Amino acid sequence: MTPHIWHFRKNSDRRFRQGHPWVYSNEILESPKGLEPGALVELRDPSGGFLARGYGNPHSLIAFRELTRDPELKTPDSVEAFTQKLRQAITLRISAGLQASSFRACFGESDQLPGLVIDRYKTDQGQVLVIQAHTAGIDVRIPAIIEALEKLVGENLFQTPWSQTAIVLRNDMGVRKLEGLTEQEPQVFRKAGFAHLEETQIKVGEHLFWTDLINGQKTGFFLDQASNIKKGVELFGRAFAEGLELGKRPLKILDLCCYVGQWSSSLARSLVKQGVSVEVTAVDASQKALDFTARNLDKISFKTAKADVLKDLASWPKGEFDLIVCDPPALIKSRKDIPTGTHAYLKLNTEVFRLIRRGGGVISCSCSGLLPESDFVATLAKASQRHGASVSWIGRGSQSPDHPVLSSFTEGAYLKAWFGISH
Repeated sequence: MTPHIWHFRKNSDRRFRQGHPWVYSNEILESPKGLEPGALVELRDPSGGFLARGYGNPHSLIAFRELTRDPELKTPDSVEAFTQKLRQAITLRISAGLQASSFRACFGESDQLPGLVIDRYKTDQGQVLVIQAHTAGIDVRIPAIIEALEKLVGENLFQTPWSQTAIVLRNDMGVRKLEGLTEQEPQVFRKAGFAHLEETQIKVGEHLFWTDLINGQKTGFFLDQASNIKKGVELFGRAFAEGLELGKRPLKILDLCCYVGQWSSSLARSLVKQGVSVEVTAVDASQKALDFTARNLDKISFKTAKADVLKDLASWPKGEFDLIVCDPPALIKSRKDIPTGTHAYLKLNTEVFRLIRRGGGVISCSCSGLLPESDFVATLAKASQRHGASVSWIGRGSQSPDHPVLSSFTEGAYLKAWFGISH
């Protein structure tokens, strides 16, 4: 299919020439109106010189997303082109030592496949590949992407055969509306013998977790926190096992916005192995999430609380917990939400520093890409000061290596985690 030809307006191509993969509608000379969403577009400079090929969308402020800058690659949306890029992305994860675990196999723009997310969930039965199409350009090319994945599984890149590979399409995200797309019910393309994808035990790092890969949040799990959880276990597991004076009472962990309990179950298992008695309080607005948390906290003393963390914590007693994990969903979804979202982070973390005992540990996270890390740290400082506390920050983290960040696309860096001791 012959691509549409678009030209940059004069003096509008500097950011793109520096490597950024997006072009906005006001930077293009031609009007995107009338273009079929996701259609192939060839982008040229104001004088007509070739710059890139990608796909366009008249319904989005981001009118063009780059697939290639190679003038010889005429069909960057072919099965062969997708296979090559996905092979490169998966090989990167394997080189990071993630082969035996669940991992994000494709992270959109960071893997030069804008709008495409693929999570690979490792199970004792095989693997489940969960796909999300965030953009129109990816949405119309799902069949080609599945064909590319079949080729890569056939190459034994995942070390799991096609017969043991299930494929799920999760296009139930609200962000699709920004592209003029509708939310869709989850679709199972291949079951591959998986009888209950709504209740699947996956391997992440050294741990196993029960979760729902059909209706659970995101693609069913939050793989981006894997390295932060490992860091939290290393920092607080050792500190509390060796230096905490608890007397006869258990160490109390509070897991806010727990989802399926990946933070608290990992921390608790580590402490129990070291002979520390633990009691977990898991909080989430979803009863289904709490039910999965209960399964993942097997053999750990726990209680769950269905609550809205922005409204219901004020009545809880002060200084009740020894270790608090605060990992809310993104509280800032667009630029207009920055003031209210930042205040929400302040309100929530103010409660965290009220509920933590002096000498206790705090892990506070933000997955809002529009909140700069410096602003998040300032918010944490203000929250602690409201209760006369000071904090020694002993560690910081970001997204796991299966969520890489391109130097030319810093929007891909979104996750922030800070580890501290409250005094």
